[in-house]
Amino acid sequence: MQNNHAVAQSGFSGFVSNYNAWATTGENDLISGRNRVRLNYRNEMNSGRIYISSDLRHLYSERSDSLDFRLREAFIDVYFDNGDLRIGKQPVVWGHTEGDFILDIMSPFDLSEFITQNFDELREGVTAISYTHFFNRNQLQLIVSPLFEAPRLPDYEGRWGVVPSDFIPIPTKIRSYRNENPTISDIQAAARFAWRPTLSFDIDFVLMYWTPGTPGYFKQFEVIDLNVILIPTEVELRETFNATTIAGFWGSYRMDGGLTFRFESAWFENRPFDVFPAYLTDDDLQFLSDLADGNIGPGFDFTNLPGPVQRFDRAIRENRDSGFQTFRPALKSMIGAEYQFSSNRISAQYVADIILDYDEDIMQDEYFHGISASYQGSFLRDRLTSRLTGRYQFNGKDFWINPELSYDLRDGLVVRGGGHFFGGPIPRDTYTHLAFSRYRPNSLVYVSVAWFW
Repeated sequence: MQNNHAVAQSGFSGFVSNYNAWATTGENDLISGRNRVRLNYRNEMNSGRIYISSDLRHLYSERSDSLDFRLREAFIDVYFDNGDLRIGKQPVVWGHTEGDFILDIMSPFDLSEFITQNFDELREGVTAISYTHFFNRNQLQLIVSPLFEAPRLPDYEGRWGVVPSDFIPIPTKIRSYRNENPTISDIQAAARFAWRPTLSFDIDFVLMYWTPGTPGYFKQFEVIDLNVILIPTEVELRETFNATTIAGFWGSYRMDGGLTFRFESAWFENRPFDVFPAYLTDDDLQFLSDLADGNIGPGFDFTNLPGPVQRFDRAIRENRDSGFQTFRPALKSMIGAEYQFSSNRISAQYVADIILDYDEDIMQDEYFHGISASYQGSFLRDRLTSRLTGRYQFNGKDFWINPELSYDLRDGLVVRGGGHFFGGPIPRDTYTHLAFSRYRPNSLVYVSVAWFW
């Protein structure tokens, strides 16, 4: 008879690391410098386990006494004959897309330092109850989360921040998202069915009511009201996150010889997009800039305002309630391939993001697409690892490249070095997609040392 009261096996693990990154341009500023202590605790039992993971960070590139504590994960597993129950702050990793987010939206991400952290370090746990039921090789997973946990975004005033209204030439302020009074309407739920018909093919189907971690921005203009016309003087951008119905799938097909094809796709019932009326021209924006800068001469007769201000008045009145936002269905998909040989791995993925029910007032491109590629190889009995990752975006003709070498000096002691390089033409002011070329001054080289135990 199995002893259900066996002595628990518990222990600690983690790492201590130091990371430094310097800009390759200008005066080679220290872009990021941090010490990190990761501490994990686990307690394994026949009937389940307890797991806790936390980070203590010393961000000395910001200030010498900057300390940041984060509880990354804290959950308990309970094992049943045909299923597992997990309760608490837990990681949820869905999908196959590398370097992008399609269905991998369950857990909040830490984007505050952008690319100065490894991609697998960006994900934090989501507070949820998750139950997975096993049907031979197939699975059914149900997840319920009581509230939306927003991602950590870069400081809008920092070197990684991009103000999404830079094209509006008046003072801008941004109000970050706060959910100070969660209600029952904040509950999120998701279901996943994992179908494993053969050893070479697998596919997961997903249906969820969830809040994606990419914010929209509700735009509210402060105005001078002259009764007959409104003169904009300032705009406030309020971060907004909206739950929506999402349906999708991902899967892979493995062929003999080390070749694997991967795919992923998601349909979003409603995603937020920015609206800027098509009747507003570049000349209108220049006029508003001159007005904001005080370049309009004295004695200007505001009762005979020119066309640009009249068109801004019209735009503000028409979009005041919507905050210059619209919600449209969207489709985001990936197809890719991976080839493994010896101790090497090569992969490439094409990602397309399509706005359905598009109209000309939407600022985002109707079809946004890019390609990612990576190589990883191990040498010297797997002690030396080389990696090269890159992404090219066709709409903006911009790119990001990340080469890296890591070497195991001894068991548990690893040194890494590499760089992040950005390039491409500077996009137009009204380009609202992520543009790597905007980060060209942030191209950097880095070195890191970590000790794992």
